[in-house]
Amino acid sequence: MNRVAAEAAVFARSTYLQYVALFQWATVRGYVAYKILLPVTQILFFVELGVYAAGRQNALYFALGNALQLTANAGIFGVIATVANERQFGTLPILLGSPANRLVTFLSRAIVNVIDGIATVVVGLLVTVVLFGLDLHHGNLPLLGLCVIVMSLTTAGLGLMFGSIGLVTRDAIIIANIVYYVLLIVCGINFPVSRLPGAVQLISYSLPLTRGVQAAREAAEGASLQQVAGLLGGEVLVGLVWAFGGYLLFRVLESYARRGGLQEAY
Repeated sequence: MNRVAAEAAVFARSTYLQYVALFQWATVRGYVAYKILLPVTQILFFVELGVYAAGRQNALYFALGNALQLTANAGIFGVIATVANERQFGTLPILLGSPANRLVTFLSRAIVNVIDGIATVVVGLLVTVVLFGLDLHHGNLPLLGLCVIVMSLTTAGLGLMFGSIGLVTRDAIIIANIVYYVLLIVCGINFPVSRLPGAVQLISYSLPLTRGVQAAREAAEGASLQQVAGLLGGEVLVGLVWAFGGYLLFRVLESYARRGGLQEAY
């Protein structure tokens, strides 16, 4: 029991330091502007593009999909940068030399970004309500909130997977860009997954967001938990697989970075 309490204390402390590392540099004005400008610009761009291609009647579909996809901004960019920045700022040798539980240290990197991702989606949904008239009066709001939380966790799991590569590569942000836009294309954000080629659909359902976005769309229309339980269960499973794979990759690359001296190279 004492060991569990000690690990919980390490996790809480690591999460707090992660918050300080992420947001101490940012002014309140800059952070709020980022949280407003990103959702507004992404949603407006893809809604106008989608309306041009498919008609004004589909505007809400594009708006809601992009509002939900915003969780990947913190889950992918935030988490990948979190791990990669340890190397960039010269703190990786200290991290790798510490006796702290690697799993606790690894997972704590994602928590602040999960919370940040939820906040981003809330802003995106507000933009969708105000600008495009998303009607949530008949929606299942608690279930929609649960879907957003699940998607924030699963995209963070994917971010941990690719963030581990930042231990041995300099340009992890390039990976973040690629992953972010792959999710935007194949996860049912701007068009149904069923319109993708069969092989691409397999890729789509192996990634976070695909099932979560579908479940959230149904929750916004008033679906019950029983109706989307399979989708949410699949989303959680996919997120766990990516997070576990990321942890294993982290341990492998940790050893490789030590042997090659890469933990001090940038």
